[in-house]
Amino acid sequence: MSQLAFHGGKPIRTRAFVEWPQFDENELKNLERVIRSRTWFAGMRGSDPGTRTAVFEEKFATYHDAQHGIACANGSAAIEIALRAAGIGAGDEVIVPALTFIATLSAVLQVNAIPVLVDTVYNTQCIDPEGIEKVITDRTKAIIPVHYGGHVCDMDRIVDLARKHNLVIIEDAAHAHGAVYKGRKVGALGDMATFSFQESKTMTSGEGGMITTNTSDLAERCIQYRSCGRHEGESWYIHHVLPLNYRLAEVLSAILLAQLERLDDQLKTKQASAGYLAEKFDTIEGINPVPGDGQTDVNGYYWYLLQYNPSEFAGISRDRFVEALNAEGIPSHIGYPWPLSRNPMFESIQEGARGCPYTCPYYEGKVDIRKKNFPVAERICQETVVIPHQVLLSPKSDLDYIIAAIKKIQAQARTLL
Repeated sequence: MSQLAFHGGKPIRTRAFVEWPQFDENELKNLERVIRSRTWFAGMRGSDPGTRTAVFEEKFATYHDAQHGIACANGSAAIEIALRAAGIGAGDEVIVPALTFIATLSAVLQVNAIPVLVDTVYNTQCIDPEGIEKVITDRTKAIIPVHYGGHVCDMDRIVDLARKHNLVIIEDAAHAHGAVYKGRKVGALGDMATFSFQESKTMTSGEGGMITTNTSDLAERCIQYRSCGRHEGESWYIHHVLPLNYRLAEVLSAILLAQLERLDDQLKTKQASAGYLAEKFDTIEGINPVPGDGQTDVNGYYWYLLQYNPSEFAGISRDRFVEALNAEGIPSHIGYPWPLSRNPMFESIQEGARGCPYTCPYYEGKVDIRKKNFPVAERICQETVVIPHQVLLSPKSDLDYIIAAIKKIQAQARTLL
C-alpha cells in the first residue's frame, strides 16, 4: 500500500467531490426575473403579495406540512423571532441542547431569557428527553430541540413533556430540511420550527432563514417582529412591537425557490448513499455511522456523522485521523469541538445588571453554565467525524474512495503516532 498522503504520499482521491452550493439554469432564470422586475424588496411586511418571498414562504411551508412560513434574514434571527413571538423574555428559562451551534443558545440570550442546557442521546446526538424532564421548573417556558445532523429528536416524548408543563416547542431544523419523523415532516411537529439557508446548509442562498407554524397568531407575531412591528394595511411608520428588520431579500428568495425544487431528489440520493456507506463500514472496525433511534424515516443529512474509536487505529486521536483523511482527499471535520458550556464567551460574565440575563434582577438566583457537566456531549465531541452532506450526492464509485482512504489510514495508523 502506498505511503499516507499525510507523510507526502499520493492521496487516495485527487479530484474534488460534488461542488457546493449547487445551481443550474433555474436559479439563474429566477434571479434574472427578479433583477429585471426592479422589485428587489419584498415589501413593507417582508413578503407582500406577488413577491418571490411570498411565493417561497407558501411553497416551503406546504412542503414541510405547515400552514404558515415566515422568511427572514438568517437562521439565528429565525430562532430569536420565534422566541419573541412566543412571548419569551426576562426571567424565563428556555431548554436547549448542550450540543448545537451557538445560535440556538444566543437567540435565547437576545431576548434576555436564561438558556438551560441539557445533555444529548449518544445514538442520535439529539437532546435527551429524560434530561429535559429533570430541568423543568416553574420558570421554564420553552424547549428548543435541535434535529442534529439531520436526525430528528424524539418528538413524541418532547411534545408530551411540553403539553404536560404548558411549554412552547420551537424546533431548530437548521440541519434537517425535508427530514421525516414517523411519517411527519419536521416543521410542524411543535409550535414553531426554524430553518437556516446559510451556505453550508442543504438548501442555501448564502444566508437566510425561515419560521414555520400551524398557528395563525404566532405567524402574525413573527411577521411583525420580522418587519418593523407593522400591521397589515397600516402606515410604514406605525410600530406595534420592537421594530426589528430581519427581512429576506427578493434575490435570495429567487434562489431558494430553485433550491427547493431539487430538495426531494437530493434527499433520495443521500438516503441511498448513506445506506451504501453503512454496508461498507461493516467491513471496518472502529468507525461506524451514528445509528439513530429508528424514528427518523428520512434523515436530513446535513452531516454524515461517524463514531470513531481510536483503539482500532493504533490509538491515534480523532483529530489526527481527520487530518489524515483530509490529506487523502476526503472532506471531513470534527464538528463542534465542545459542548456549548465550554465556549469562551462564558468566561467573562459580568456581575449585576451588566451580566444580564445571567445576573438579571428578574431572575432569582445565579446561573453558571460553566459548572454544568454534559458527559454524553463531551464524548460525542471527542469522537465524532463529520462528512459534509454534499459528498453524499456523489455516485457510489466516488463513495468507495471514502472507504479506501479509511482502510489505508487504519493499515498505517502507527505512522501517525
